[in-house]
Order: sequence, then structure tokens, then C-alpha cells
Amino acid sequence: MNSWNGFRELVLIDKINECDTITSFYFKAKDGGKLKQHKPGQFLPFKIQIADEKYKDVMRTYSLSNFPNDTMYRISVKKIEGGLISSYLHDRLQVGDVIEAMVPTGVFTIDHVPNDEPVVLLSGGIGVTPVLSMLYGEMNTRKELHFIQAVQNSHIHPFKEDIENITKLKGFSNTVFYSTPLGVDVKGKDYDEEGYVTKEWLQKNVPLSAHFYFCGPPVFMKGIEKSLLELGVSEDRIHYEFFSN
Repeated sequence: MNSWNGFRELVLIDKINECDTITSFYFKAKDGGKLKQHKPGQFLPFKIQIADEKYKDVMRTYSLSNFPNDTMYRISVKKIEGGLISSYLHDRLQVGDVIEAMVPTGVFTIDHVPNDEPVVLLSGGIGVTPVLSMLYGEMNTRKELHFIQAVQNSHIHPFKEDIENITKLKGFSNTVFYSTPLGVDVKGKDYDEEGYVTKEWLQKNVPLSAHFYFCGPPVFMKGIEKSLLELGVSEDRIHYEFFSN
């Protein structure tokens, strides 16, 4: 039963803090069966299984942030002040609790790009989750990949070591932007560039013939798209998903 119709019960098996405001949640099928292997970039639609009327039938979709497989799903969630479901997940959902999920879905995927073509993955903040899954999915087949992560500083920099380890092992480029580095943040160690991802930086540092995949806050998304279009990147090589919590 690795695919299903309607809702299926998933049980939380682990809960791990990634940084100050982001926690990862790991789920397996409650019935012990196989899950449908998601395509990197897809999201998991689900609702909370609880009697409290405040949460009844409230749906959310979070990108799957793990390596595609048929045994476990991972979503990584930023806690939003006043956010109904993000606050519930962070503060109340515990190992052994159950959610009701639909099959992973979404068209923000990378599977149509030939392995010999370069790919650039860009993320802003928690928008890292779908492109991180793409990195996992591409790590053993993609010949050229550039990973660019933009966050505020080291306190809210999720998956730093994981991304560093994969990109170093596979010979991919990895660039970290801190918009507001802390006093303890060291350039060249904790991050590579201060400020924001600019058109000028993209022009100098990534192949404009690549396929670009990016996700993050609206201002980040609009800025990247505008820069790429102004640099002459064709629209069919620009792929993005607006991220919401």
C-alpha cells in the first residue's frame, strides 16, 4: 500500500530541532506499510488528528525535506508567531501522535532535466526544504549543481552541515548568504557572502544556461526571478514555488 486515496494515518516517530525556529518531524505509516516515494520538491497535504474543534479539518501543506524513500517522510517547519498549525506542531505534537495525510503531490519537481545539464538550487529561509530534497535526489546523478542558501544568520541556518557534507562530497558548489550576520558569525567559515543574492553575483558565479529552482519568501522569489529574466535566462529554465506556512 505505497499509494492511497483520501487520508492515511501517519505516526510521528521523531522530532528534531534544526535551529532556533525550525523543527523537523519524521513520520511513518501507522499501519506499518510502505509509503509512496515522493518526487523531490513535492509537498505533503495533511490535517491534525485531534478532537479540538479549532483544528478540525484544517489542512496544511509542507514540503518534504528528506531523501525520497518509501518508509519515512520528513517535513521541516518554521514556527510562525500566531500560526495555528506551525505552533501546534512545535508545541503540542509528540512522538506517537498521529496526523492524517494525503499522497504527496506538487509539480515543483526536477525530474525532467537531463543529468548532463547544470542545475542551480536557491533558497531563502525555510524555503530550503523542497530544494534540499532536490539536492538529495540529484546527488548521485547530476554532473553539475550549484546550491545557494540565503538566511539571516547562524541562529536560523538549518541543515548547514548536511548541505556542506553533500556538496563537498559530490563536488558541487555551495554558497551561503547571511543578510544580518551576528557578531560571532565568521565570514569564510559560517557564511560566504553578506547581504542578498544579487543579479551581479548570479552573473559572475553561476552558469546562466542552467535550470534554476528556487523557493522562499515573496520578496526573495520576485528578486531572483527578476534578476534571472534581466540576465537573459529563458522562462522555461526558471522554476519556482511560492512558500507559505
